Amino acid sequence: MDDRDLRLRLDVDVRGTDEVGLGAMRAGPAGPPLRDGEAAVVLATELARVALATMPLERRAPVARDLAALEATDAAADLVAGRVPGAEVRDLRPEEQVGARGWCARAVLADGAAPQASALSVDAIRLPHGEWTADWAARVPWMTPALVRRAAGDSPDALARMVIALRALGEEVASAPASADDPATARRASGAALAVPRPVPGAAAFAPAAAPPPTEAVTAPARRAPVAPAPAPSRAPASPDRRLVVALATSIGIAVLALVLVFAMIGSPSSFGIASTSEVNERLSIVEAGVTQLRGDIGTLAKQLDAGGGAPARQVEALRDEIANLRSELEQLCSVLPVVC
Repeated sequence: MDDRDLRLRLDVDVRGTDEVGLGAMRAGPAGPPLRDGEAAVVLATELARVALATMPLERRAPVARDLAALEATDAAADLVAGRVPGAEVRDLRPEEQVGARGWCARAVLADGAAPQASALSVDAIRLPHGEWTADWAARVPWMTPALVRRAAGDSPDALARMVIALRALGEEVASAPASADDPATARRASGAALAVPRPVPGAAAFAPAAAPPPTEAVTAPARRAPVAPAPAPSRAPASPDRRLVVALATSIGIAVLALVLVFAMIGSPSSFGIASTSEVNERLSIVEAGVTQLRGDIGTLAKQLDAGGGAPARQVEALRDEIANLRSELEQLCSVLPVVC
């Protein structure tokens, strides 16, 4: 044996008259689940044999006959209910697996060795000898499927092999109660269970339950698969309104004509009754000179009126003439620049 050995421990802790704690611990390198399950079957069968050997010789046969009649469906029902005959099962935490009052089973399996070659030991810890211990010993074989499940997980094959091993053990002890004292009895029973080829009889009872089929027709309408919306057909561009086209063409024509007229007026202003720039400037200079003269005469007239005398009458007449001349100049300016007038 070396550090790569599989070490397996099963604990049965009797907590009272109607409750028992079960636990399993595993040490060593990770291995295939099949190997762990087979090692658990071998160890649990040895535990059941030792429990039967703890009982008085006359009580072994009835218990063994019940084991020989064990069915996989019964063991599966006990696992689901979490009970063993006469007691409720509690899971032991790792720190509780000390075998305070019950049985502690150990297996050491060398790396690469067959499970039947395990070094096994089962110890009864702080159990007084008497009727009470014999009663609990009669219950221990029924606990072994739960111990195997704790050691190897929910493996239908391992649980079914455990049931086969218990039946083989029960048949041999029922026929010869004293055979429970011989460790070879347990090895023969577990060996017979491990030799059964797959599919293991009774494994279906431990398989996970499938979802029950619907008991009545479904009245709800079936949901239709979502249908992708069809792409909207592309619309052809609508033909423009004929009236809009005509109005647009008319506007463009008017704009072109106005532009042509402007350039024509700039090129030949006299053709359109508009004087040239030089003529307009000449007329403006004359009007400007007349206005300047008028302002001067008005100022002179105002001074003479303030001083008194006959001169103002002549000045007013002269001012009237200048205003008439200025009006004439304005009329001539309008003739060359009708837009302003």
